[in-house]
Amino acid sequence: MTVLWITGPRAVGKSTVGWEVFTRLFAHTRTAYVDLAQITFAAPPLDVAAKGRRLDAVRRVYREAGAQHLVVTGELENVPPEAKVCSLFAGPDELVARLLLRGAGKGPAIPGDDLRGLPEEDLRRLAVPTVVLDADLVVDTGGREVGEIADEILDCFFPDLGA
Repeated sequence: MTVLWITGPRAVGKSTVGWEVFTRLFAHTRTAYVDLAQITFAAPPLDVAAKGRRLDAVRRVYREAGAQHLVVTGELENVPPEAKVCSLFAGPDELVARLLLRGAGKGPAIPGDDLRGLPEEDLRRLAVPTVVLDADLVVDTGGREVGEIADEILDCFFPDLGA
């Protein structure tokens, strides 16, 4: 199974872009999707090892079900060695704008979104434009449409499918 891991800083668009990539792949091949934030909700919070066990279990189930591809979105933890990594980034002003939208309950509806209702000062502090330098692909999401970003990712990792 091909694993495509989409990562990046908070509010860069990992879940939105990952879902778009998944839906396009799914139209052509047996493809699965997992958002790490969604499978690792827990109180108290899970440690890295526990998160890794949950992901391993999900990967195993999808593989047994015949998935050819798995799109994973989230922080880079417990990345399987065969994974291809795509790092999304945006400038600090873009991240602040997206964080403020999410904090106000606008933007993508994400169940369990811990940004909703946070004070502006806290949201601004979270705007850290990081890039995974050793990623297989680095994509700037600033000022771009989701479809355009998904096209770039699919062209890089799945050129035979066509975006």
